[in-house]
Amino acid sequence: MDWDFYFYVAETLLGWSRDSFFNSTPAHWLKQYIMHLKFTNPKALNPEKEVHYLDQTPFL
Repeated sequence: MDWDFYFYVAETLLGWSRDSFFNSTPAHWLKQYIMHLKFTNPKALNPEKEVHYLDQTPFL
């Protein structure tokens, strides 16, 4: 049950077999999943970071 999400992503979204899933590293799987998200929904991941300065934060 814990691995169901990872198997689903690897088999369904990335088109991998279970053998290729077990032969990949977690970093490779994550990079491929992020690339899939960027390709299918580019607005889902916003790489720009907002910078907040001290004068923009409320002091309570």
